[in-house]
Amino acid sequence: MSQQWGSGGGWGGGGYRPQQQPGWQPAWSGGPGAPPPRRRQNPLQRVLMVMVSLAVLAIVGWVITSFSTGGSSNDVAYQNDNYQPPPPDKDPPPLPEPQTYSEARALVSQNPFYAQTAPIPVRCDTTPISDIDAQSDAQLKSHFEDLMGCLMRVWNPPVTAAKWTLVRPTVTIYSTSITTKCGKSGINAFYCGADQQVYFSNKLAEGVPAVKKTRYGPDLVMAHEFGHALQARTGILISAKALGQQSGDESTDLQYSRNLETQADCFSGMYLRAVSESQKIKQADVPDIEATYVAIGDDTLSGKPNIVGNHGLAASRLYWGKVGLGTSEVGKCNTFTASPRLTR
Repeated sequence: MSQQWGSGGGWGGGGYRPQQQPGWQPAWSGGPGAPPPRRRQNPLQRVLMVMVSLAVLAIVGWVITSFSTGGSSNDVAYQNDNYQPPPPDKDPPPLPEPQTYSEARALVSQNPFYAQTAPIPVRCDTTPISDIDAQSDAQLKSHFEDLMGCLMRVWNPPVTAAKWTLVRPTVTIYSTSITTKCGKSGINAFYCGADQQVYFSNKLAEGVPAVKKTRYGPDLVMAHEFGHALQARTGILISAKALGQQSGDESTDLQYSRNLETQADCFSGMYLRAVSESQKIKQADVPDIEATYVAIGDDTLSGKPNIVGNHGLAASRLYWGKVGLGTSEVGKCNTFTASPRLTR
Protein backbone atom coordinates (compact mmCIF):
# COMPACT_ATOMS: atom_id res chain seq x y z
CA MET A 1 0.00 0.00 0.00
CA SER A 2 1.14 3.53 -0.65
CA GLN A 3 2.13 5.79 2.16
CA GLN A 4 0.20 9.04 2.42
CA TRP A 5 1.59 12.30 3.76
CA GLY A 6 -0.62 15.30 4.16
CA SER A 7 -1.75 18.03 6.52
CA GLY A 8 -2.95 15.69 9.23
CA GLY A 9 -2.82 18.47 11.80
CA GLY A 10 -3.96 18.12 15.35
CA TRP A 11 -0.58 17.49 16.90
CA GLY A 12 -0.29 19.62 20.01
CA GLY A 13 1.97 19.67 23.00
CA GLY A 14 5.61 20.55 23.03
CA GLY A 15 6.96 22.93 25.57
CA TYR A 16 10.72 23.27 25.39
CA ARG A 17 12.87 25.59 23.36
CA PRO A 18 15.22 23.84 20.93
CA GLN A 19 18.90 24.48 21.27
CA GLN A 20 19.85 26.61 18.30
CA GLN A 21 22.82 25.22 16.40
CA PRO A 22 24.27 25.87 12.96
CA GLY A 23 22.05 24.30 10.34
CA TRP A 24 19.06 24.19 12.65
CA GLN A 25 16.62 25.84 10.26
CA PRO A 26 13.27 23.99 10.17
CA ALA A 27 11.82 24.09 6.67
CA TRP A 28 8.38 22.72 7.40
CA SER A 29 5.20 24.19 8.83
CA GLY A 30 2.08 22.80 10.40
CA GLY A 31 -0.88 21.85 8.28
CA PRO A 32 -4.26 23.58 8.27
CA GLY A 33 -6.39 22.80 11.25
CA ALA A 34 -3.49 22.54 13.65
CA PRO A 35 -4.20 24.26 16.97
CA PRO A 36 -2.03 27.18 18.04
CA PRO A 37 0.84 26.15 20.31
CA ARG A 38 0.39 26.70 23.99
CA ARG A 39 4.05 27.53 24.36
CA ARG A 40 6.98 27.92 22.03
CA GLN A 41 7.29 24.58 20.30
CA ASN A 42 10.20 22.46 19.23
CA PRO A 43 10.31 22.68 15.39
CA LEU A 44 10.81 18.91 15.14
CA GLN A 45 7.45 18.40 16.75
CA ARG A 46 5.70 19.90 13.75
CA VAL A 47 6.83 17.02 11.59
CA LEU A 48 4.08 14.88 13.02
CA MET A 49 1.50 17.43 11.91
CA VAL A 50 2.00 16.19 8.35
CA MET A 51 2.01 12.53 9.21
CA VAL A 52 -1.10 10.76 8.00
CA SER A 53 0.06 7.24 8.74
CA LEU A 54 2.84 4.75 8.50
CA ALA A 55 1.03 2.24 6.38
CA VAL A 56 1.14 -1.50 6.60
CA LEU A 57 4.05 -3.25 4.97
CA ALA A 58 4.33 -6.93 4.49
CA ILE A 59 6.91 -8.89 6.42
CA VAL A 60 9.04 -11.21 4.36
CA GLY A 61 11.49 -13.96 4.94
CA TRP A 62 12.09 -16.48 7.63
CA VAL A 63 15.36 -17.22 9.36
CA ILE A 64 13.89 -18.11 12.69
CA THR A 65 16.15 -20.35 14.72
CA SER A 66 13.56 -22.13 16.85
CA PHE A 67 10.19 -23.55 15.91
CA SER A 68 7.54 -25.12 18.05
CA THR A 69 8.55 -28.60 19.10
CA GLY A 70 4.99 -29.68 19.64
CA GLY A 71 5.70 -30.45 23.27
CA SER A 72 3.82 -29.21 26.31
CA SER A 73 4.01 -25.50 26.97
CA ASN A 74 4.61 -26.41 30.60
CA ASP A 75 8.08 -27.58 29.58
CA VAL A 76 9.05 -24.16 28.24
CA ALA A 77 10.75 -21.56 30.43
CA TYR A 78 9.02 -18.48 29.05
CA GLN A 79 10.76 -15.16 29.61
CA ASN A 80 9.10 -12.12 31.22
CA ASP A 81 6.17 -14.37 32.11
CA ASN A 82 5.29 -12.54 35.31
CA TYR A 83 4.88 -9.25 33.47
CA GLN A 84 1.33 -7.94 33.42
CA PRO A 85 0.75 -5.78 30.34
CA PRO A 86 -0.88 -2.46 31.22
CA PRO A 87 -4.32 -1.60 29.83
CA PRO A 88 -4.50 0.27 26.54
CA ASP A 89 -3.42 3.88 27.06
CA LYS A 90 -5.92 6.32 25.55
CA ASP A 91 -3.99 9.33 26.82
CA PRO A 92 -0.31 8.44 26.39
CA PRO A 93 2.52 10.75 27.41
CA PRO A 94 4.04 12.93 24.66
CA LEU A 95 6.46 11.27 22.28
CA PRO A 96 10.15 11.93 22.94
CA GLU A 97 11.57 14.54 20.59
CA PRO A 98 15.12 15.53 19.64
CA GLN A 99 16.01 19.16 20.18
CA THR A 100 18.50 19.45 17.33
CA TYR A 101 19.20 17.78 14.02
CA SER A 102 22.42 16.47 15.52
CA GLU A 103 20.45 14.73 18.23
CA ALA A 104 18.00 13.44 15.62
CA ARG A 105 20.84 11.83 13.67
CA ALA A 106 22.09 10.19 16.86
CA LEU A 107 18.63 8.87 17.72
CA VAL A 108 18.18 7.11 14.39
CA SER A 109 21.70 5.69 14.14
CA GLN A 110 22.99 5.30 17.71
CA ASN A 111 19.84 4.94 19.77
CA PRO A 112 20.33 3.20 23.15
CA PHE A 113 17.46 0.93 22.12
CA TYR A 114 19.84 -0.72 19.62
CA ALA A 115 22.03 -1.98 22.45
CA GLN A 116 19.23 -4.11 23.90
CA THR A 117 18.09 -7.72 23.43
CA ALA A 118 14.51 -8.93 23.20
CA PRO A 119 13.48 -11.87 25.44
CA ILE A 120 12.89 -15.30 23.93
CA PRO A 121 10.81 -17.42 24.21
CA VAL A 122 7.82 -15.33 25.24
CA ARG A 123 4.32 -16.59 25.87
CA CYS A 124 1.46 -15.40 23.68
CA ASP A 125 -1.81 -17.26 24.17
CA THR A 126 -3.82 -15.66 21.40
CA THR A 127 -5.15 -17.83 18.58
CA PRO A 128 -3.99 -16.50 15.20
CA ILE A 129 -6.66 -15.63 12.66
CA SER A 130 -6.36 -15.80 8.91
CA ASP A 131 -9.79 -15.14 7.48
CA ILE A 132 -10.40 -11.51 8.36
CA ASP A 133 -13.70 -11.55 6.48
CA ALA A 134 -15.08 -14.25 8.77
CA GLN A 135 -14.50 -12.15 11.89
CA SER A 136 -16.83 -9.53 13.30
CA ASP A 137 -15.39 -6.15 14.18
CA ALA A 138 -15.75 -7.05 17.86
CA GLN A 139 -13.82 -10.29 17.32
CA LEU A 140 -11.06 -8.51 15.43
CA LYS A 141 -10.77 -5.83 18.09
CA SER A 142 -10.64 -8.41 20.90
CA HIS A 143 -7.96 -10.41 19.11
CA PHE A 144 -5.75 -7.45 18.29
CA GLU A 145 -6.13 -5.92 21.74
CA ASP A 146 -4.85 -9.22 23.17
CA LEU A 147 -2.05 -9.18 20.60
CA MET A 148 -0.96 -5.76 21.84
CA GLY A 149 -0.52 -7.38 25.26
CA CYS A 150 1.78 -10.01 23.74
CA LEU A 151 3.75 -7.33 21.93
CA MET A 152 4.16 -5.41 25.17
CA ARG A 153 5.49 -8.55 26.89
CA VAL A 154 8.17 -8.92 24.21
CA TRP A 155 9.14 -5.28 23.80
CA ASN A 156 8.80 -3.69 27.22
CA PRO A 157 12.08 -5.15 28.56
CA PRO A 158 14.40 -3.77 25.85
CA VAL A 159 12.57 -0.44 25.67
CA THR A 160 12.70 0.20 29.40
CA ALA A 161 16.31 -1.04 29.58
CA ALA A 162 17.15 1.74 27.11
CA LYS A 163 15.48 4.26 29.46
CA TRP A 164 12.48 4.86 27.22
CA THR A 165 8.79 4.42 28.08
CA LEU A 166 6.56 2.06 26.12
CA VAL A 167 2.77 2.44 26.10
CA ARG A 168 0.11 0.01 24.96
CA PRO A 169 -1.88 1.34 21.99
CA THR A 170 -5.61 0.96 21.61
CA VAL A 171 -6.86 -0.78 18.47
CA THR A 172 -9.63 0.65 16.32
CA ILE A 173 -11.31 -1.48 13.67
CA TYR A 174 -12.89 0.34 10.75
CA SER A 175 -14.18 -0.47 7.28
CA THR A 176 -13.36 1.52 4.14
CA SER A 177 -12.24 4.86 5.54
CA ILE A 178 -11.53 6.62 8.81
CA THR A 179 -10.53 10.10 9.92
CA THR A 180 -8.08 10.29 12.82
CA LYS A 181 -5.73 12.90 14.25
CA CYS A 182 -3.42 11.88 11.41
CA GLY A 183 -6.00 12.70 8.76
CA LYS A 184 -8.15 10.50 6.55
CA SER A 185 -7.12 6.99 5.57
CA GLY A 186 -8.70 4.43 3.29
CA ILE A 187 -8.43 0.66 3.53
CA ASN A 188 -5.23 0.16 5.45
CA ALA A 189 -3.57 -0.71 8.72
CA PHE A 190 -1.54 2.02 10.34
CA TYR A 191 -0.03 3.52 13.44
CA CYS A 192 -0.96 7.15 14.00
CA GLY A 193 1.81 9.10 15.69
CA ALA A 194 -0.55 11.97 16.56
CA ASP A 195 -2.56 9.86 19.01
CA GLN A 196 -0.16 6.87 19.34
CA GLN A 197 -2.90 4.36 18.49
CA VAL A 198 -3.26 1.57 15.92
CA TYR A 199 -5.95 1.22 13.26
CA PHE A 200 -6.95 -1.80 11.17
CA SER A 201 -9.38 -2.00 8.25
CA ASN A 202 -11.60 -5.07 8.16
CA LYS A 203 -11.34 -4.84 4.37
CA LEU A 204 -7.55 -5.12 4.32
CA ALA A 205 -7.53 -8.54 2.66
CA GLU A 206 -9.38 -7.10 -0.33
CA GLY A 207 -6.34 -5.02 -1.20
CA VAL A 208 -3.77 -7.47 0.11
CA PRO A 209 -5.07 -11.01 -0.52
CA ALA A 210 -1.76 -12.50 0.62
CA VAL A 211 -2.65 -11.55 4.20
CA LYS A 212 -5.21 -14.38 4.15
CA LYS A 213 -2.80 -17.01 2.86
CA THR A 214 -1.31 -17.67 6.26
CA ARG A 215 -2.99 -17.71 9.64
CA TYR A 216 -0.24 -15.40 10.86
CA GLY A 217 -0.84 -12.74 8.22
CA PRO A 218 -3.02 -10.33 10.24
CA ASP A 219 -0.74 -10.66 13.27
CA LEU A 220 2.30 -9.90 11.13
CA VAL A 221 0.62 -6.76 9.88
CA MET A 222 -0.12 -5.56 13.40
CA ALA A 223 3.32 -6.50 14.69
CA HIS A 224 4.71 -4.25 11.95
CA GLU A 225 2.48 -1.39 13.06
CA PHE A 226 3.63 -1.91 16.64
CA GLY A 227 7.14 -1.59 15.23
CA HIS A 228 6.25 2.00 14.37
CA ALA A 229 5.07 2.48 17.95
CA LEU A 230 8.51 1.32 19.09
CA GLN A 231 10.12 3.88 16.79
CA ALA A 232 7.85 6.60 18.08
CA ARG A 233 8.46 5.85 21.75
CA THR A 234 12.25 5.78 21.27
CA GLY A 235 12.55 9.01 19.29
CA ILE A 236 13.40 7.28 16.02
CA LEU A 237 10.19 8.07 14.18
CA ILE A 238 10.03 11.83 14.54
CA SER A 239 13.81 12.11 14.08
CA ALA A 240 13.75 10.26 10.76
CA LYS A 241 10.85 12.34 9.45
CA ALA A 242 12.58 15.55 10.51
CA LEU A 243 15.84 14.59 8.85
CA GLY A 244 14.09 13.57 5.66
CA GLN A 245 12.26 16.87 5.41
CA GLN A 246 15.27 18.90 6.49
CA SER A 247 17.24 17.49 3.56
CA GLY A 248 14.95 19.22 1.08
CA ASP A 249 15.61 16.29 -1.26
CA GLU A 250 12.85 13.90 -2.27
CA SER A 251 15.14 10.90 -2.73
CA THR A 252 16.64 11.43 0.73
CA ASP A 253 13.20 11.80 2.26
CA LEU A 254 12.11 8.55 0.60
CA GLN A 255 15.24 6.82 1.89
CA TYR A 256 14.40 7.78 5.47
CA SER A 257 10.85 6.52 4.94
CA ARG A 258 12.11 3.18 3.65
CA ASN A 259 14.51 2.94 6.60
CA LEU A 260 11.55 3.32 8.95
CA GLU A 261 9.45 0.77 7.13
CA THR A 262 12.10 -1.91 6.73
CA GLN A 263 13.06 -1.46 10.36
CA ALA A 264 9.44 -2.02 11.39
CA ASP A 265 9.51 -5.24 9.36
CA CYS A 266 12.65 -6.29 11.20
CA PHE A 267 11.08 -5.54 14.58
CA SER A 268 7.99 -7.54 13.71
CA GLY A 269 10.18 -10.43 12.63
CA MET A 270 11.89 -10.31 16.01
CA TYR A 271 8.48 -10.46 17.67
CA LEU A 272 7.45 -13.49 15.66
CA ARG A 273 10.67 -15.23 16.62
CA ALA A 274 10.07 -14.47 20.29
CA VAL A 275 6.57 -16.03 20.31
CA SER A 276 7.24 -18.84 17.83
CA GLU A 277 7.16 -21.52 20.53
CA SER A 278 3.88 -20.50 22.11
CA GLN A 279 2.28 -19.77 18.74
CA LYS A 280 3.28 -23.18 17.35
CA ILE A 281 4.84 -21.74 14.22
CA LYS A 282 6.01 -24.51 11.92
CA GLN A 283 8.43 -24.68 9.01
CA ALA A 284 5.42 -25.37 6.81
CA ASP A 285 4.18 -21.87 7.57
CA VAL A 286 7.27 -20.26 6.08
CA PRO A 287 6.39 -20.11 2.35
CA ASP A 288 3.10 -18.30 2.90
CA ILE A 289 4.68 -15.89 5.34
CA GLU A 290 7.37 -15.06 2.81
CA ALA A 291 4.76 -14.66 0.09
CA THR A 292 2.97 -12.12 2.26
CA TYR A 293 6.11 -10.02 2.54
CA VAL A 294 6.87 -10.14 -1.15
CA ALA A 295 3.29 -9.25 -2.03
CA ILE A 296 3.59 -5.83 -0.42
CA GLY A 297 6.87 -4.69 -1.95
CA ASP A 298 6.65 -1.39 -3.81
CA ASP A 299 7.61 -3.17 -7.02
CA THR A 300 5.05 -5.94 -6.52
CA LEU A 301 2.19 -3.55 -5.88
CA SER A 302 3.06 -1.14 -8.67
CA GLY A 303 4.22 -3.65 -11.26
CA LYS A 304 7.31 -1.47 -11.77
CA PRO A 305 10.51 -3.42 -10.96
CA ASN A 306 12.69 -0.31 -10.68
CA ILE A 307 10.30 1.92 -8.75
CA VAL A 308 11.77 4.18 -6.08
CA GLY A 309 9.06 4.18 -3.44
CA ASN A 310 8.58 4.92 0.23
CA HIS A 311 8.22 1.34 1.49
CA GLY A 312 10.87 -0.65 -0.34
CA LEU A 313 11.14 -3.41 -2.90
CA ALA A 314 10.01 -6.95 -2.14
CA ALA A 315 13.65 -8.03 -1.88
CA SER A 316 14.20 -5.49 0.90
CA ARG A 317 11.12 -6.71 2.76
CA LEU A 318 12.48 -10.23 2.46
CA TYR A 319 15.95 -9.28 3.64
CA TRP A 320 14.90 -7.40 6.77
CA GLY A 321 12.25 -9.93 7.63
CA LYS A 322 14.97 -12.56 7.68
CA VAL A 323 17.21 -10.36 9.79
CA GLY A 324 14.51 -9.90 12.42
CA LEU A 325 13.41 -13.49 12.42
CA GLY A 326 16.95 -14.64 12.97
CA THR A 327 17.99 -12.48 15.89
CA SER A 328 17.04 -11.14 19.32
CA GLU A 329 19.53 -8.26 19.09
CA VAL A 330 17.67 -5.02 18.45
CA GLY A 331 20.75 -3.44 16.88
CA LYS A 332 20.63 -5.88 14.00
CA CYS A 333 17.52 -3.96 12.89
CA ASN A 334 19.41 -0.67 12.53
CA THR A 335 18.46 0.07 8.95
CA PHE A 336 19.77 3.63 9.24
CA THR A 337 23.40 2.55 9.22
CA ALA A 338 22.91 -0.23 6.67
CA SER A 339 23.86 0.08 3.02
CA PRO A 340 21.10 1.91 1.08
CA ARG A 341 21.02 -0.98 -1.38
CA LEU A 342 19.48 -3.10 1.40
CA THR A 343 16.57 -0.70 1.81
CA ARG A 344 15.75 0.07 -1.81
